[in-house]
Amino acid sequence: MKKKILIVDDDKTTLQYLELLFVTSYGYSVNVVNSGEEALKSIETELPDLVFLDIMMPKLSGYEVCCELRENPKTRNLPIVLYTSNKIGPDEITKGIEIGADDFLTKPFNVTELQIILERLLSRHSDKLGYNPLTKLPGNFYIERELTNRIDMKGSFALCYLDINDFRIYNNLYGYKKGDEVLLFISNILKMAINEMGNPDDFIGHFGGDDFILITTTDKLNSISKYITKEFDESIVEHYDEVDVTRGFMIARDFDDKLKEYPFMTISIGILTNEKQPFPQLPLIIEKLTELKSKAKKDSNKTNGSYTAKY
Repeated sequence: MKKKILIVDDDKTTLQYLELLFVTSYGYSVNVVNSGEEALKSIETELPDLVFLDIMMPKLSGYEVCCELRENPKTRNLPIVLYTSNKIGPDEITKGIEIGADDFLTKPFNVTELQIILERLLSRHSDKLGYNPLTKLPGNFYIERELTNRIDMKGSFALCYLDINDFRIYNNLYGYKKGDEVLLFISNILKMAINEMGNPDDFIGHFGGDDFILITTTDKLNSISKYITKEFDESIVEHYDEVDVTRGFMIARDFDDKLKEYPFMTISIGILTNEKQPFPQLPLIIEKLTELKSKAKKDSNKTNGSYTAKY
């Protein structure tokens, strides 16, 4: 099956050139739109395999589109390549990478190099769709299939969307190897929670990064969520060095390059059940879970501990 690429550019000539190149030379299936707003609408209707996104567009810029896609769990791991015709400096490139772009290119493109970059990103994305290579948990493809099956069965169940607060700060400060250890730590907690107090057919998935999903029955929900937050809060300190443990917080540079104190990581859990009303369509489920997770994150910051928010 051909890979689907969404090309976003407000310049008609560029769109025509890229569409011809991607279809004729690279063999991709292509959809083209001329604005950031149309890009988001298109992705909501049909999820592409990669987004090729111009930065300089009126109203909604490429940066803003990239940010919105990274905020949505459904598109959080979608490969995004930003590009521009303008000469850009290191600050612009850094900004693009910080907001989640997978690569940053300038026109005119080297046709051979561009194809290599696209193939590399598409290959990496295909791996993510199956099982996460680090945690070995089901990825986006299996998560979506599981959710669809559960909804079709019309049984009572609960969705838990889990996110680690301040994981990005920890990852930048301690390095990716230590960050991976934390991801394995939380995935093991989820597995233990299911093994000790869950059901045989409960489900754990890994969206990517520090985002996980757990599906269980409503009668097991409270005990499982309490177990997860308790185990995480009690054991996360083991992943910090002696200096940070002694002072009780991390010190890292913020976006303005100023030193700032950051609390130890906590976990936020957004919980959605169909006890009171049926689940909406899949995109709305993800949207509601994201909203609940954000509420849990805010409450977690107030209490300085892991927190859950339920609807």
